Amino acid sequence: MTFDICIYCSIDDPDRTLWVQCDHCPQWVHVDCIPSTCLVDENLSNVGKLPTNSRQIISFTCDKHGKALLQLKGKSSNKRSSSEMDESRPGLRKKKHIDYIALNEGQDKRLKDEHPHVPNFLKCFKKWQNTTNVISSKDLSETFGNITVPLKVIDPENSGMKVPSLSELKIDLNDQNERMTVETITRVLGDDYKLDVMDVQTQQNSTWTMAQWNEYFSHTSAEKRDRIYNVISLEVSHIKEFENGIRRPKAVETNDLVDIVWGGSINNAPRPKVTKYILMSVQNAFTDFHLDFAGTSVYYKVVSGAKKFILFPPSDHNLSEYRNWCDNDEQNLIFLGERLHDGIAMDLREGDLFMIPCGYIHAVYTPADSLVIGGNFLTIRDLKKQLQIVNVERLTKVPKKFTFPSFDAVMGRTLEWILTNKELSKISPDHLKALMQYMSDPKVKYKPLHFHNKSRLLNELNNLR
Repeated sequence: MTFDICIYCSIDDPDRTLWVQCDHCPQWVHVDCIPSTCLVDENLSNVGKLPTNSRQIISFTCDKHGKALLQLKGKSSNKRSSSEMDESRPGLRKKKHIDYIALNEGQDKRLKDEHPHVPNFLKCFKKWQNTTNVISSKDLSETFGNITVPLKVIDPENSGMKVPSLSELKIDLNDQNERMTVETITRVLGDDYKLDVMDVQTQQNSTWTMAQWNEYFSHTSAEKRDRIYNVISLEVSHIKEFENGIRRPKAVETNDLVDIVWGGSINNAPRPKVTKYILMSVQNAFTDFHLDFAGTSVYYKVVSGAKKFILFPPSDHNLSEYRNWCDNDEQNLIFLGERLHDGIAMDLREGDLFMIPCGYIHAVYTPADSLVIGGNFLTIRDLKKQLQIVNVERLTKVPKKFTFPSFDAVMGRTLEWILTNKELSKISPDHLKALMQYMSDPKVKYKPLHFHNKSRLLNELNNLR
């Protein structure tokens, strides 16, 4: 039997705006095919009026389980709704949480609590699982210039990475646990602090307050969460408590290109804020394949919870497949991992420190509620590849909001640093050639600090080569 065909009209019409699935079996029906006598409110009183959007739906039972009932939101008296009774009565099947919003927007039928790519992700993870890509903190610092693969640091306590405790943040939550939590972060930032929250099903962001996020993450059980959300873009390097309270690994601070060449402010421009992110994900959160902006390298410290990564190197084949996938109108229906080569899959647990080099295409799954501190950084080591990734971003029309801030200024300042500090020997000829070609593009705007204009700067460098 095909459960995707409406039992009322016997048609599977993908253009129909709203479907609903039975809470007790896989059967789907068109909402506008359900008889008006089957429409009830929260008090099980007949309403006789079809819902106009998915948010009005509480539950649906098809006629294979007795009388068909579509329960809709509405005023209630002291009676408990059937959805409340379903969760409390023993012996009943746990209700499926259907993604009515995605369904109403014409996307595939799917469950709320699992992104459709998760089964393929886990299958791909098993194929590429890796436990050998490890490094010591000492070797990370001493061999950083030669590292080309993702690595887990076996002794993160020696890396220089520091996460502030509650006492260091001067917060008293009457909790014996000194570990940073979402509750802690809310206290530091304030209830009204705004942040971008990603809907895992749609991979789209909306704006919440920290109070809303804390209520969802800390005080709402997995069973009660209406959808799966994820926070991956909360940058906090400008927050006083985190500016010094969070310390990056020594290898990162030594090799961060912005730290090397920025030298204070450029024409009063603020330093790019990409160094310290707090990432907060609930169980079953999933972030589809992506490149970190400008192909930046990443440090990633799991404060609590767990993560699963699948990463693919920035080979010509993989970047070409990635670009084609980004341009595909059916991108959301395609699991990119099946089209890429030479994967590396890594399991991360509480306390782990993970280092991702330039340009790795990766997807992330969260098997347990997690809190992570991480950050992005450009390097001299990866200049040529970073410029290649920026070109991919422009070809795939990545919105400015999701690109590396002041990237052209950093590249221009790198040229000035090479000249003014006589650092030509620290950059390979092919990297310097790629950088000069990039800066020669008329579309790249940069006003030098120590030279009359960009052309004079480039001419000076040509004379040195």
